[in-house]
Amino acid sequence: MNYFHNLGLYFEFIVSKYGNSTALKYQDKSLTYNELNGLVNQIANMLIKNKMQYNDVVAIFNNKEEYSYATMLACLKLGLIYTNIDIDNPSTRVESIFKTAKPKLIISDGILSDSLNKSIDNSGIQFINFALNNYGLNDYDSGNLNLTKTVISSSPAYIMFTSGSTGVPKGVTISHANLLSFIGWSIEYYNITNSDIFAQISPMYFDNSVFDFYTAFFSGATIVPIQKVVLNNPIELVSYIDSMKCTIWFSVPSLLVYLTTMRVLKKEVLQCIRIFTFGGEGYPKTELKKLFNIYSHSAQIINVYGPTEGTCICSAYKISSVDFDDMKVLSPLGKINKNFNYFILDENMNKVQCMEKGELYLVGPNVALGYYSDVERTKEFFIQNPLQNNFKDMVYKTGDIVYEDQNNLLHFIGRGDNQVKHMGYRIELEEIEAKINSLEYVFECGVVYHRVKVSYGKIIAYISINKQLKIDEKDILYRLKKLLPTYMIPNIINFVYELPKNKNGKIDRKKLLQLSEEK
Repeated sequence: MNYFHNLGLYFEFIVSKYGNSTALKYQDKSLTYNELNGLVNQIANMLIKNKMQYNDVVAIFNNKEEYSYATMLACLKLGLIYTNIDIDNPSTRVESIFKTAKPKLIISDGILSDSLNKSIDNSGIQFINFALNNYGLNDYDSGNLNLTKTVISSSPAYIMFTSGSTGVPKGVTISHANLLSFIGWSIEYYNITNSDIFAQISPMYFDNSVFDFYTAFFSGATIVPIQKVVLNNPIELVSYIDSMKCTIWFSVPSLLVYLTTMRVLKKEVLQCIRIFTFGGEGYPKTELKKLFNIYSHSAQIINVYGPTEGTCICSAYKISSVDFDDMKVLSPLGKINKNFNYFILDENMNKVQCMEKGELYLVGPNVALGYYSDVERTKEFFIQNPLQNNFKDMVYKTGDIVYEDQNNLLHFIGRGDNQVKHMGYRIELEEIEAKINSLEYVFECGVVYHRVKVSYGKIIAYISINKQLKIDEKDILYRLKKLLPTYMIPNIINFVYELPKNKNGKIDRKKLLQLSEEK
């Protein structure tokens, strides 16, 4: 249990307790908590010199180098708001994020592409690239800052950008209070100690990274950053995590399925892992059983669920042999964490009974502040508790359709809107449509998600174009790679003369989905 009102003071306490323990561990270097904290304070003083003020936003192109980790912690100490950005994002998406977040400073720990550098130059935003030089950090004081005491618990800590239905990424805003609550739960649930070593597999712009960063650094544990060059090679990935003696693994199920399929996961490797935890998408029962058969003797296997708006995780479920009695049923989401309240409502906003489906609403200290610089969208999803009107009580409308069984376990049915989970990423299909529709030769388009298996699907785009221009699939994919992240690029593009419409004149996505299933 922690009693700190902000994350900066909490981190300083961790440093005072575990100063000589390893905080960050790379193949060729490592930093103790004392060394990391010194770097944090030097960067914090540099940020102050660069006129960063309370609640200003810092955008970080984060490749998991020590400078980026230290910058995140420096922001927490100063009451600044950080947002991590994918270094491989197309410049148009980055520009959209800049427009929403309005950062006062951009920081990178790696070399950026020419197009991103151009976007930064055009933005006029101050830019510091630690990959080019260290900006004389040794000239700055490395002692703790008195300013940290003034940061209040309701202050935003970070903005996590996810796919937006309007074509503009939406920035979920998470506060110090949200994270203090989350940290308390995660350390207790996973029995984390300072001897644990986290394999930080998820990219820092992805919600799953929150678990590793905050659970590890605020328990005195060690983070082993898994960078992209290692992640892309399954044999090297497992060998590296093994050599670092990591104890905690958190990833999307699709990575574990891939590694199992490649036959690199076997009893002889990853024997130091005591917890395999996964979330972000469903895990096919047949594949999950393979993982269970390999590692259940040495590790706990835990399924987690939680929208970004709920600070990473809101429920957890420990897999056991009982879960494989019925191979056709997906494992439950688990019980909602004790630091949440929740209810399930039908379309008429009435509570459903046990085993009846409805939309999940979340209440409690982990519920986000809303969407950054987007009042209207915040009002749409963060609403007054419909079950009481006596005082202000904000709840998050998840859009997830679930039911609860007799043991208070939640089971996921699907989405109530046009949002999907693909490769662990939460995607608004309308955002993909918006980018396709931005191409000058496109008349209209509709995008659907065809779920081939429980946890695997394909993004399928139906496009009506000016055929006289002789545009083919390669042309469109080439253009989209400059507009969308890789995981949002359609797997299949179908050209149609006209898209089917419903009675309201809108694109009939049900018919499009039927077409995709017929092929």
